[in-house]
Amino acid sequence: MMNKPIKVNVQTPKITLQAKAGLEIIQYGTLTVGETTTLAAGENATVLNSGTIENAVLNFGIPKGHDGTNGIDGTDGTAATIAIGTVTTGEPGSSASVVNSGTATAAVFDITIPRGDKGADGTGAGDVIAAADNAFTATNTFYGVLKTKSDMQAVGSLPTVLQRGDSNIQTYTLKNGLSRSVVFRDTGDMTGYAKTFIISVARSGGTGTFSIGSNNGIGANTPTVYMVDGALPDIVDGEVLKIAMEVNEPANAIFIYILGKVAL
Repeated sequence: MMNKPIKVNVQTPKITLQAKAGLEIIQYGTLTVGETTTLAAGENATVLNSGTIENAVLNFGIPKGHDGTNGIDGTDGTAATIAIGTVTTGEPGSSASVVNSGTATAAVFDITIPRGDKGADGTGAGDVIAAADNAFTATNTFYGVLKTKSDMQAVGSLPTVLQRGDSNIQTYTLKNGLSRSVVFRDTGDMTGYAKTFIISVARSGGTGTFSIGSNNGIGANTPTVYMVDGALPDIVDGEVLKIAMEVNEPANAIFIYILGKVAL
């Protein structure tokens, strides 16, 4: 590669010639930078005068540097990871937070989410009517009369027929020689249907028995009754037996669970 010449006038050393009768002649020359050429790596640098001694034109040849050696590849770094640590419920009104308890490359996020404030107390009056899926606890307070359509079913010895629309509270008292049985029978569309009845049986004298009837029906099918905890135990006067009767259409089954027996 060549560059354009640059003319630089530089006075050359004074040349003195002796003439006749002591006459002194002084002559000055010029110095011009001519072409600058890039030479191949490893060649020697050159300076050539393409002019004259009095009017020098210097052409420079400068070799380029050698290519550098390739660097060494670095090792692969460790992939970063993110994991969820603890999830904590904060106090109402506090700020949500996410804290990294791990490292910059192995993060572990501990999350705190505040719970909502307590809502205002409701107002109203009148009787409370329990829906089929309601569960009442000792902390509930009711003003009026608690009503369910299946309370105190204890008349006669015929089976009590339960259906999917019945409440989940069934109370029976065995008096004198009365016996009581319950069945589930619903001829409607029971596809995917499941329901659990909580049944409470008490004895008030006599020798009557309590049982699960055999003529159960789930839709158009006759289910199998499974006694999960074995046969129903007998109860004496003053005792209460608590059982759960689960009607399960997908399994075409009725499961009977013995929840416990207590003396009043």
